[in-house]
Amino acid sequence: MRSNVVLAGALVVTLGVVLATGRSGTTPAPAKAPAALAAAAAVPAIALEPGQRPPQFVIVSFDGAGDHDKWTFWRGVAAKSGMRFTGFLSGVYLLDRDHRTDYTGPGHAAGASSLGSWNTPAEVRTLVRDLNSAYGAGMEIGTHYNGHFCAGSAPSGGDWSTAAWSSELSQFFRFWTAHHDLTIPASTVRGGRTPCLEDQPDQLGPALKAKGFSYDTSRTANGISWPERDRWGLWEFPLAYVPLAGTGSGVISMDYNFWVKQTGNPPSTHDTAASSRQVLQTYRAMYKAAYSGNRAPLVLGNHFNSWNGNAYTQALAHFVEETCRKPETRCVPYRDVIAWMQAQTPATLKALQARPPVYTVG
Repeated sequence: MRSNVVLAGALVVTLGVVLATGRSGTTPAPAKAPAALAAAAAVPAIALEPGQRPPQFVIVSFDGAGDHDKWTFWRGVAAKSGMRFTGFLSGVYLLDRDHRTDYTGPGHAAGASSLGSWNTPAEVRTLVRDLNSAYGAGMEIGTHYNGHFCAGSAPSGGDWSTAAWSSELSQFFRFWTAHHDLTIPASTVRGGRTPCLEDQPDQLGPALKAKGFSYDTSRTANGISWPERDRWGLWEFPLAYVPLAGTGSGVISMDYNFWVKQTGNPPSTHDTAASSRQVLQTYRAMYKAAYSGNRAPLVLGNHFNSWNGNAYTQALAHFVEETCRKPETRCVPYRDVIAWMQAQTPATLKALQARPPVYTVG
């Protein structure tokens, strides 16, 4: 397994963890999802009464979302903590080596990808079972697009046109629907995060709108604030730029960014226990600031990783296990927060969005 990294300006951003997957090679029509899956994915969305506080939402997501051991681990943490989360799947994980040329990234050769080696058909069948099981347990599956081309592999998402993003999405859904045993309706994929957080919003937005997406979570913002709709009607859920606990400097609320901030670039394995404690303290400070302040959702970006001696996996698991069953707290996927916001009156939602960001840097 290999990981790639990139710096963007003064902020460290992420390249998805590298996982190899494959597909069976068959292309029958996709089956409909059982009713139980749709029921498991639902959550009540109720308008606030006058004077009532909103829930404290915690949104946990994982870019890549293709490793069997990590699916098993996080499903277990979710069951123990009451958390439901979002997995942003990289579409090429649904292709094996024999089918790699089915993918052509915009501006790249057929079969090229920045995500390393390819898995066997047996490994992709395991991935499909993991996705089905996760969806049945109430998790959300979104897109992390396909080849993970970032600044070091130009043209990258930061260079792509609307037509290029449309191609990337069309291929993602083609790989999805080629698997008759993937019983999750493609129509439930309503959002995503771009590789390395790279894109031009005026090029990406129209492509997402044309595909019927509801949200994007590829932006960053200083502090924790309520999501708002962009000019294309998409909900924007920015990753928060927040103070790193015990320091005067900021970090994006994503595991890889913590790793580089703590150990340098390129990152290394160093002070694992101390790194994990510092990230846990940062999560706790974020939660306290939002819960007692504007009640904006915490957006915590992650990967299926074991970086820095598993420091970030341990910190996140500890945080959700101690947090998700607290009063007025809901650890849920993006789609559930959107459903809740859409259930509010326009005046209520506008008032929430007008609340200033909390736990800002500077």
